[in-house]
Formats: sequence, structure tokens, C-alpha cells
Amino acid sequence: MAKNYYDELGVSKGATEQEIKRAYRKLAKQYHPDVNKDPGAQDRFKSIQEAFDVLSDPEKKANYDRYGSPDGPSFGQGFGGGGETYGEGSSQFEDLFRQFGGGSRTTSRTFGFEDMFGSFFDQAVEEDLDETVRVNIPLSQLTKESKVSLRLQTGTVNVKIPQGAYEGQKLRLKGKGSRVGQSGNRGDVYVDLHFADDDTYRREGEHIVTVKRLRPLEFLDGASVIIATLDGGRVKLKVKPGSRPGQRMRIPGRGVMTGSKVRSDLFVQLEVDLPLDETYRSVYEQIER
Repeated sequence: MAKNYYDELGVSKGATEQEIKRAYRKLAKQYHPDVNKDPGAQDRFKSIQEAFDVLSDPEKKANYDRYGSPDGPSFGQGFGGGGETYGEGSSQFEDLFRQFGGGSRTTSRTFGFEDMFGSFFDQAVEEDLDETVRVNIPLSQLTKESKVSLRLQTGTVNVKIPQGAYEGQKLRLKGKGSRVGQSGNRGDVYVDLHFADDDTYRREGEHIVTVKRLRPLEFLDGASVIIATLDGGRVKLKVKPGSRPGQRMRIPGRGVMTGSKVRSDLFVQLEVDLPLDETYRSVYEQIER
């Protein structure tokens, strides 16, 4: 059964070009995979995009309205077996010649098998205009809103990294691709996000570890410390007296966002802060005795 592109966009067959554009923008915003994470949203978005590609193109729309296909009449339609007949003197036969570049049947140009089927299969080739760019984001940048600058063939763009970004998330840059289709429109660029360890945070499985250094007396007497979390917040921790270097404190749900939309845990590893300064030599020598 042929798709009903008008139903896909929720417009009537007599809808104007502006009405079709408004309906597409509203639905595309609602079902775009970067916004809508429902299981069927991506397939729905593809159907919306396909419908708009046809109904926004005057030639494809005319073919669809007349023949039920944006590519024009199918070759099994009308050549025997009932239905409309594409034969001598029929207006459909004239349309078929015009559709595939043959002009009128009375033209002096020879219209043969190669013309008809060559043109048909050229139209059937699906254009792949989209590109993917991998970007490595230091984990520390996830503690606040940040941007990365990308130098594309079409120019330099600043991409905002959203709070709650997760490993493998793809951000769409519409019309920023270097490939241009037959319609003159550029493809999209998808920014593939990946996280990288840095001096402050490192990954252990799906969880995150950060190091907090304390002075020796803070281990003995206890202390309060402030930790920046990867969701952009800050957490106050109380270190108990008698804690030991290497001990870890767990902050649940304040690590990095996972693909399942659940934040991992952040572990704070306590280490001793020993100043390497000559003024402390006498103290270290006394400890060594």
C-alpha cells in the first residue's frame, strides 16, 4: 500500500506550501531523535522527513498526486492486466514520455529502452549526504555548560555540549555538510560525542573517579571538602577522623550520564598532600627516625 504523505504531516491534499512547511517543522521538532527519546520516535521522524521531501518538491508532489508515487508511473501500471492503459493516443502515454525525457510521442527524437529505464534507475538512487565527526570531550567540561569549536569544510561552528550529554550521543548540525544533493541542499553533520579522561576525572567502567588531596592533620582530625560533580553541582563531604590515604567516598548518581539515561556514581579518592618543599625537610627527617 502506498504511503499517504499528507496523513504523515497531518495536512489536507489541498494544503499550501507554507502549511506543509509549518506542519513539517512542528512535527520534526517534536520527533527529532535529539529531543524525543521514545523507541518509535526515530522511525516517525524518518517518515515525516520522507513525506516533506516529496510534498515540498513540486515535481515529486505532482507525480505523487497523479500516480501515487513521487517517481511517476510504475511500469507495471497500465500495461495489461486491467486498470488504465498507456497506449496509442492516451494522455497517460504522453505523460510517460515527458516524465522520462522523451517529450511528446510525436517528437522526432527516438525514445528507447535505455532512455526510459536509465532515467528511472537514476531517480531510484538514494543520496547519502550526511557526515559524522567524532569529538572527544574532556570529562571536566561536563561540570558546566561548554562549547567546542569545529572546523568543517563549510566553515567553523561552535557546538554547545548539553548538560546530561552521554557517551556516543549524536548532535545534528542541519545543513552543515560538505556534500550537496541534486536539489541543491546540503547534507547534515552529526557530532559523535565521546568522553576523555583528564587531570581531574577518570573513568573506571561506567563510574567516575576524582582525587581529593588532604593534609596529614585533616586525615587525623577529619575535614569538610567540596567536590564538583559532573552534573554541574557541588557536594560537601565530611571526611571522618582517622581516614586513610587511598580510601574512597561514593557520591551516588553524580557521575556521567549513561546511554540508558541514568547517571553513574562519582567516587572521591582521598590522597595525602605532602608539600615537597625544603622547609619541611626537618619534619620529614624527624618522622623517618
